[in-house]
Amino acid sequence: MPVVLRDVRHSVRGRDWFSRAQKLWLTEMGASAEDVASAAARSVALLSASDHETLLIERDDEPVGFVVLRRSFSQEHSPSYLLLEFYVIPATRTLGVGAAAARLLFDRFDGFWEIRSLSSDARAIAFWRRVVSRYAPGAVEERRERGEVVQRFLSKGAR
Repeated sequence: MPVVLRDVRHSVRGRDWFSRAQKLWLTEMGASAEDVASAAARSVALLSASDHETLLIERDDEPVGFVVLRRSFSQEHSPSYLLLEFYVIPATRTLGVGAAAARLLFDRFDGFWEIRSLSSDARAIAFWRRVVSRYAPGAVEERRERGEVVQRFLSKGAR
């Protein structure tokens, strides 16, 4: 079960899958029909943003999820990453794909990380607490802010 991350921009198949998966993710998140209908335009915007990385999560050479992050540079922590979207299709969620993809992601992008989960999304909070605490034991700052649980840490290469 090799899990890999691939840049969506380098493959028509990947871009098409990402656009379809955006609709699935938005629907699962309870987005309005209008937001789901505008997913294609949203995908194009994400793929063309120079400060964003959009990656497919693949398992055995098949797309099973995606990641969108925003990159920035600051005086304090350079570089910094904000995880904007992380989606794994339901059929592969209990197989360790998400945790493997997260570790690959943090190793690939050294720096200061921020992960935000809606306070109402207990499953996402539990997932990120488990994954991040294993990745950066004792080095995770967590707080609640504006209806979200926010976790901050440095990836291994940046410590």
